Amino acid sequence: MMDLLKRENQIFDILQKFNDKELEFVVVGGYAVSAFKHRFSVDADVVIKDSSLERFKTLLEKEGFKEAFGKELTGIYSPEFKRYEKDKVFVDLMVNALVSRTTDAAWSFDLLHKNSVKRKIIGIEKEVTASVPIKELLIAFKIHSGRLTDFRDVAALAKDIDLEKVSAFLFRGDIKAININLKKLNTTVHDKNFVDSFKGVFIEKKFDIDFSQVEKISKMKVPEGLRRA
Repeated sequence: MMDLLKRENQIFDILQKFNDKELEFVVVGGYAVSAFKHRFSVDADVVIKDSSLERFKTLLEKEGFKEAFGKELTGIYSPEFKRYEKDKVFVDLMVNALVSRTTDAAWSFDLLHKNSVKRKIIGIEKEVTASVPIKELLIAFKIHSGRLTDFRDVAALAKDIDLEKVSAFLFRGDIKAININLKKLNTTVHDKNFVDSFKGVFIEKKFDIDFSQVEKISKMKVPEGLRRA
């Protein structure tokens, strides 16, 4: 637990340094979910513009992070992925866009920035304010990813959302894969062990999943215009 806490604190420190340097970024992944419902994560995923990449790189290297992996991705936004590491703490930079490896869908930095809000991300010992995507956009990302941890995040975020917005962000890339993940979401949240697995991840005194809303998400259909495309 202490090791996880130390790593979380380091991530909060580096996000605060991004703020101090007035760098423009959007937090995605686990810490974006934490802005709405706190859970542990072992890395920070941030989307940035290519024009600011060198500033991020310089700051990370100054703080002792080293580039562990880099890859140019395919897509209309010419995206890149760069991972920086320090003492088992990871900062993943997604340059120009967030790209789903599962469905090949992409959401540009501009779309993320336009559909983000400033929220306080609260950890066990520290907190930081950062731009995070609105819940509807986060849910779309999570469905594209399609793992158990993603479905837990969908359940955590589902309360009081706009389903039409979710649909608008969701149906891009490999539609067949999205439909498979929607079915998996439905099956997962109806599993008898789901609630216990949820409680084991989210640090919440109050358990308030809106299962009816999750059900509606899992039954979303491709908009008529996309079916004809």
